[in-house]
Amino acid sequence: MKLRFKQAGKEDLNEALAYFKAASLALREKNLSQWHYWDQPPEDKISWVKQGFEKGEFFFVYNQKDQKVGLFRLLDTDTLYWNERGLEHNTRYVHSLVISRNETGKGLGKSILQKLRDQLKKNGISKFRLDCDASNKRLCKYYEDFGFIKAGEKKTQYAVNNLYEMFL
Repeated sequence: MKLRFKQAGKEDLNEALAYFKAASLALREKNLSQWHYWDQPPEDKISWVKQGFEKGEFFFVYNQKDQKVGLFRLLDTDTLYWNERGLEHNTRYVHSLVISRNETGKGLGKSILQKLRDQLKKNGISKFRLDCDASNKRLCKYYEDFGFIKAGEKKTQYAVNNLYEMFL
């Protein structure tokens, strides 16, 4: 599957928030509580997203027809979830990976992760990390089946998250 990543601009903030809200609704339909806060996002979550846009960390995903099909955030450091380990060199962190509702179930998540993994490895990055709401067992298994290894847990005010990493 041919995909293209394009850095999101500050003007795309509201579209990103709409992606998160749609994902929250889709998860609720599956009786999952993950991302419930995106229905009416609290200020700290909005601020976190704004910071990512200001730093150029958000990317839209386009398919071979040049249609927007997803969104993710890629960080150089992540102390919010990984504490001091989140400052390790040659490590990247993916957050907020969202697939458009009409594109789910087509293998896009796996294709996005593969493309990210390959690009990071090519650029000399040695670790690829992410976190996942521990209550979403199916998604945790998805990341483990992809090759991520559970490296710990982090409790936040919103959830208990499994921390995953992959050595490249």
